[in-house]
Formats: sequence, structure tokens, C-alpha cells
Amino acid sequence: MEQELVMFERFQEQVHTIPRMFYNTVENFGERPALKYRVGEDYMTLDYNGFADIVEKMGCGLLQLGLNKADRVCLMAHTSAPWGWADFAIQTVGGVTVTVYPSLSAQETAFIVNHSEARYLLAGNASIAEKVTSVWEQMPDLKKIIVLESGYISNDERIISIDQLRELGKQLLVKDWGIHKRTWESITGDDPSSIIYTSGTTGDLKGSLLSQQDLVGALSRSLKHMVLGGYSASFNDVAFSLLPLSHIWERNNSYLAMIAVGGCIGYAQKPTTLVQDIQAIKPTWVLLVPRLWDRIYSGFRAAFTSNPEGKKLYDWAFEIGKKALEHRTGPNGAIDLTADPTIGMEEKLKADFLKADAMVFSQLRQLLGGRLKIAYSGGGALPVELHRNFLTLNFPLLNGWGLTETAAGISHGAPNATKIGWLAKMVPGVEAKLEADGEILVRGIGIIREYYKNPAETAEAFTEDGWFKTGDLGEFDDEGFLRIIDRKKYIIVLDTGKNVAPAKIEAHFVNSPFIEQVLVLGNDRKFITALLVPAFDMILYMLKEKGYTYDESKLVYAEINGVQACVEVGEDVISNPMLRELIDSEINRINEYLEDYETIKKYTILKRRFSEEEGEMTPTLKLKNRVIFQHFKQEIEAMYV
Repeated sequence: MEQELVMFERFQEQVHTIPRMFYNTVENFGERPALKYRVGEDYMTLDYNGFADIVEKMGCGLLQLGLNKADRVCLMAHTSAPWGWADFAIQTVGGVTVTVYPSLSAQETAFIVNHSEARYLLAGNASIAEKVTSVWEQMPDLKKIIVLESGYISNDERIISIDQLRELGKQLLVKDWGIHKRTWESITGDDPSSIIYTSGTTGDLKGSLLSQQDLVGALSRSLKHMVLGGYSASFNDVAFSLLPLSHIWERNNSYLAMIAVGGCIGYAQKPTTLVQDIQAIKPTWVLLVPRLWDRIYSGFRAAFTSNPEGKKLYDWAFEIGKKALEHRTGPNGAIDLTADPTIGMEEKLKADFLKADAMVFSQLRQLLGGRLKIAYSGGGALPVELHRNFLTLNFPLLNGWGLTETAAGISHGAPNATKIGWLAKMVPGVEAKLEADGEILVRGIGIIREYYKNPAETAEAFTEDGWFKTGDLGEFDDEGFLRIIDRKKYIIVLDTGKNVAPAKIEAHFVNSPFIEQVLVLGNDRKFITALLVPAFDMILYMLKEKGYTYDESKLVYAEINGVQACVEVGEDVISNPMLRELIDSEINRINEYLEDYETIKKYTILKRRFSEEEGEMTPTLKLKNRVIFQHFKQEIEAMYV
């Protein structure tokens, strides 16, 4: 551990920019695999030398187009190898990567392009380029769109392909072969690196400005935290990349941190091929959101218990797992996932545990590639029971917390000290404290100093002495472990004066097979209510199985996470007595976990999903409460009559 910590200390002292970090890896691990991704029916692997060659030509192509140092360049693409090529191309020639979620509307994209004053936009595919082109007249400073698809041809001279960009880069290198190296070597830690837009306090987009040093510091503190937690990331690691790289969490932990140590990044095709991709890539490192972890757990359990023999074996193994987890849990509630779980076990339990692991638990690990050592849940609260269930199955699931403004995680679970229901201590270089109302304030490495061109939001976000207001309410235990209670602005205050954390209630719905979305209400009211969106596809299947008919002409389908799913139904579906019975049962089950004043007294079943298109969700799938309150005002008021 000492040696690894010294190495990362030295790295932090000597490496101050993302380009220097990248070329440090290229120099040391040039022939090692860098990126693994699907091309047609096969996966191809690109080493770091090949990665650097693409980056150099694309970067010089941007210079040839007229990019100047500190110019903003929008990157609007799905998670993929070309996303990484584009990001490092921008970074190595002194540009500022402005990440844009590909799911954003044309109008939101136009706002970001204009606010960031970007002159170039790299689009992941033709359909994204077409969306941006539809509002080009609203973006007078945008000069070029570069489509990251080889072979793409456009009749519009303002749009070029990645092939044309690389060819421009080659032409510049013929004239001046050293220009790329001189350019990236001139970049300093104080230079801007990236702008990531998120929703502001009024619902408008605001841009978190991260410097080169912020991003290098963020990946360094994460890697040091891992060492302290009993795991040292290295060039032997393979990360599984599925979540949006437009989001800081995936970008920092599965991407930048992995490149810093010379590891390989394996790209999934889409959420629906998660299991096939993860089995092909065989990662050691994976980050997923709670909803995906729940689907993995529920799918594994359902498959194993699909017949009486399997159910009997699973139930027995699960009971053994619970006893083993109790044995592994220390007096302070912490579990060392790096230690042999059988140490100190009574012989009968040890024998049963080893049998359960071989016959059941190991099957889950094999399902996810068989080599996972680091598995994180983030992007939302990890339900306590879901976390406990994974640990019961001897699966090392960890959780983490951070914000765009903190350059991703600043409190990730430690492999050698994991507490169910808690996060961890703060990562090295970051300190935290609580305001009188429980809001978490932080300062240190990787935390923004300003929102781009937004002094009002900047002033609102910091205390007078420089602490960043996270907007999250939390608590620390005696050892410094952090637990998040809820977002400060989401805390419900009943008219009785009782405070209710909706996140606590909503977390219990994550593993519900019948409810897809939920919004808990009750501010200034006498009791708690909820707007519920059923899991329509599951419900429709069950109705058909039971012989119920419904008006199929009222069904609306759309693509959700790469899958065609039902997003709206008719009144006859939501008023069906079987659905009402299922929902009542779920509400009663969840209410058992809650204090009386927290329980859901009334609810309304909605006919459609909350959606980005209606402005009700962010690209990271967080609900926009204010918008939903406006859209469903009548339904909400009816519950309080």
C-alpha cells in the first residue's frame, strides 16, 4: 500500500493536465490494450499507440479547421470508442470539451452551443447531426459539425466526417510534424478542460467549469482512495463502460482513471445487451446505476428460482449467505470485502458457505464475466435491501456519492470497509462538514470554483469562506462514514412540522416489479401521497395472462434505453382491478418500512411515463419535481380533497 500511495502522490505532483496523463500512459503502456469495442459481429482491441495516433490526427484536424486554445467544442455522442477519441483530440490541442447528452432536445442543445460559444460540434452519428442541423439558424457562431461515423458523406459543406477530420490532421502534420506535441505540452493545470451542463435552481442549464488540474486531481484522489480501501488499480484492469460519458461519474472513474493506470476500457453496445457484452469483455471494474443493479439481481434470482429444485437451492444458499454476512460484519457495521469470508467461521457454516458459493453465488459472478473485483453503484441512492442482497450473495457491490461540481465521487465505498446503508469516509484531498440544517459542505481537490458565465449561480453555490454547498443533506457516524438523507430542496415538511425524506420512501420502489417511476408528495400537507407510473410492459403481460382485455389502440410505445417499451396506456388499464390490487399490495409492503407520518396514505396511478420529451426528467433520469407538479396539478389536488 505504501508504495502505491507514494506512486500516486508523485503522479499528482508531476502530472497536472489530461494530455500529460494520456501521453504518460502512451509512453509506458503503448502496446497494451486501451479500448475494446464492437465492430460488426466482432470485438476489436486498439492499443494505446493506435489510440494516440487517432487522437493526434483528429486533434490536428481541429487545429486545421481553426481551433484556438481554450475554444469550446461540444461533444454530443453516445458512450463509445469515438467519444474517447474526440475528447482527447479536443483536450490535446487545448480545446475545452463541452459534453452534451445525445438525448437532449434540439433547443437544449442550441442553448448549450450558444452559452458555451462553441464553434464546433462533434456528433456521434447522422441522426444527432440532423437534430443539431435543424436548429443551426439559432446558433450563429457554430461553424462545423463533425460526424463521428467513418464513411459518412454530407452534401452540406458545414458538415464533415471523422475521416475528413483525420485527413485534415494528416495534411497539417505533413507541414508541421511537431505541432501536436508542442500544443499539448503548452497546456497548464489552470487551463480549462471541460464544461458539463446540469439543471440549475430555476430549471435552466448551468455549466460546471472544470480545469485540467480538477480532472487530474479527481482521478488521482479516486485511485488513492481505492488503494486505502485495499485495491490498487493497474494496467491489468478492464473497465466496462455503459453509462453516459457525458456524465462526470462514468468519465472520471471508468474512463480517465482507467487510462491513467494503463487499463483497458470495454464498451457495451447498449443497456439491452449488458449481459452479453459484459461476458465478452470480462471486466474487473464496472459502474452501474441502482436500477440496473436491481435488474441484474432480480433477473438472476428469477432465473435460478424458475423451477422447484432451483428455488429450494437458492433459498437455502441465501439463508447461508445471510449467516455468513452476519459473521463478516464487524462491531462498527463494516465488512471487509477484501478478506477471505471464511476466516474465523465455525466449521459447519464454512462448509455450507463454500458449497453455497460454488453452487449459487459464483453463478452470479460468472454471469457478469467472472473477473469482477470492483463493482460500484451510483447516480442515485442504492437501496439498503438491494445492497444487502448482493453482499449476501458474496458479490462485492459498493456505493458512491458525488456531483458534477465535485468531479464525480468524493465518498465511495471502500472494499475493505463497506457499510450497508452508508457510503464511506471522504476521499483524500477533500474535506466535508455539515451546516446547521444538515447540508453537506465540501472543499478540496477537484471541486469547481465557478459555473461558466453564471455569477449568480456561482455566488449561490458557495459560502463566504469558500465551501461548496452540495445541496444534499447527510450525517456522519463516529468514524467519519457518510450517509445521504436526501436533496435539501426535496425534503418534505408536513403541516404538522414533521420532516420527510422522499428519497427514503422512493428507494423502496427500486426493486418493485410493478412500479417503474414514483414521485412522493406532501409539502405543507397533512399526509404523504404519491404519483405512480406502473411498469406498463409487465402489467400488460400479466393482464393478458389473466385473460383481461384492454384497448390496444391507446397504447403508445417509445425507445427507452435502447428498447421498445410501452410509455402510455388507456384509462381501462390503470383502472383494472388486478392492477389496483397489485399496487395496493406494493404500497402496503413499503409502508411497513416507514414511520406512520412517512407512510403513503393516497396515491394516483398515471397513464403515462415521466419523460425527457415533456421536460419532466433530466438526461441522468432524475425527476424534475417542479415540472411534474405543474403537469399533474389536478391529480395532486384531487388526493388532498
